[in-house]
Amino acid sequence: MESTKIAITAEPQVVPSNCLFRVDRSLHVGTVYVSDAAWAQTHAPLVAALFAAVPELKGVRIADAEVMISMKAVPADWRTVARTAGQAIRGHLEAGGAVFNPGALETLQGHDLMRQRAQKVIDEQLNPMLSSHGGWVDIQASDAQDLYISMAGGCQGCSSAAYTMKQGVEVALRQAVPEIANIYDATDHSAGANPYM
Repeated sequence: MESTKIAITAEPQVVPSNCLFRVDRSLHVGTVYVSDAAWAQTHAPLVAALFAAVPELKGVRIADAEVMISMKAVPADWRTVARTAGQAIRGHLEAGGAVFNPGALETLQGHDLMRQRAQKVIDEQLNPMLSSHGGWVDIQASDAQDLYISMAGGCQGCSSAAYTMKQGVEVALRQAVPEIANIYDATDHSAGANPYM
């Protein structure tokens, strides 16, 4: 029987307004980002709990056993924000609260739907291709129609990373999701530990 005590760790991200929480159990298969607090009230109870608990929350990304929060601005003290968010996640899950309600993802709209369509391109086209080099890409943040993409694994620090981003990642995303405005490289290239090239 699965323990009801939830273990959570928090990690600051390369985008300074983001913090990633790793939870000791699967929350959702796949990746979903929600910035619409009103939509969350009806369709995403865990996200709604975070919006209620964390002032100045911009959005929440849930992916497998991870919850990443994006703030409207970089907090003066991330420890306080992370503690509040972690308590909200733990309290919601330990009370047996749902992450998403049935059929929720079919009702996504606006910028969250655009980001979800971009995520599908990453999951189904880009990351399977990049995995042959030990790398992957990730949407670190979004601002309306702008996306902030980071490269990791063998792509982080690779001498071909800029070319891959411009001629591979950006081209594929723009072809599939033409309403994307700007695509920014949010990779910390100097931190690459095992670049492909």
